[in-house]
Amino acid sequence: MKTMILKDMLAKEQLLVPCIYDCASAKMAENTGYQAVMLSGASISYAMDGLPDMAMATIDELVFAAEHITNCVKIPLLIDGDDGYGESPAVVYRNVKRLIQAGSQAITIEDSTGVRGFERRIAAKNTPGADPFKDSLVSKEVWLAKIRAGAEACEGTDCMIIARTNCYPVLGLDEAIDRCAKAREMGAQMTLICSGGLKHVEDARIAAERDKGWKVWPDIVSENGVPNITLEEVEPYGFNMVTCHVFEKGAIYGMMRRGKHNREEAHKGKCEKE
Repeated sequence: MKTMILKDMLAKEQLLVPCIYDCASAKMAENTGYQAVMLSGASISYAMDGLPDMAMATIDELVFAAEHITNCVKIPLLIDGDDGYGESPAVVYRNVKRLIQAGSQAITIEDSTGVRGFERRIAAKNTPGADPFKDSLVSKEVWLAKIRAGAEACEGTDCMIIARTNCYPVLGLDEAIDRCAKAREMGAQMTLICSGGLKHVEDARIAAERDKGWKVWPDIVSENGVPNITLEEVEPYGFNMVTCHVFEKGAIYGMMRRGKHNREEAHKGKCEKE
């Protein structure tokens, strides 16, 4: 089964990429017309461990999921690599190699520590004076070393590194853009500003002035049914990939609805069949 090449696709058009967590969700994405999928760190944590995004998932779980997903779909798989699953650039290099062997065509590496998500919020709540974002960032130098290690691991393959920064809430948009630009010098082929850094079209314009090249818009957010951006609005600024979360919530709500209906209607002989 020949898999499409993500780099070739991005060179031609903008991609809307949904987050998935297993073979079933990846297959549904492919069957409904999406051209690539992202293995979400938060989603796989829920799916494999039954836990929120608390840095409990392991690189072995990520590799396991990637191998199975790439064996059942032809569309490219991107992977949320969190902090690279290691403090040392050498470990990050090895982990990226493993994910490439599992079939990944893009891997994000962010400037966070292993403390993130819900765990970060809990720590801040229980520690007076703690900053939930500042305390979860690594230095620019450490992050860039990981980016370089990941990029070197990708050399000669169809895989690329997406440099993801979460520094915006603490250090501002200028620093986030600066980090992305420097990550490109280390070999990153795409960049991603997360944690509320990009919200509107004006943010896209500002980012594009200094961060040239392919960029990822981190999810479309709707308020009262109105999206903060459209795909067409951000594409001219180099955002040729936009991620979205749809399948995990769709699956959960569907299972809850059907499960509740069958439990309530079973004694009436009205259970819904597969």
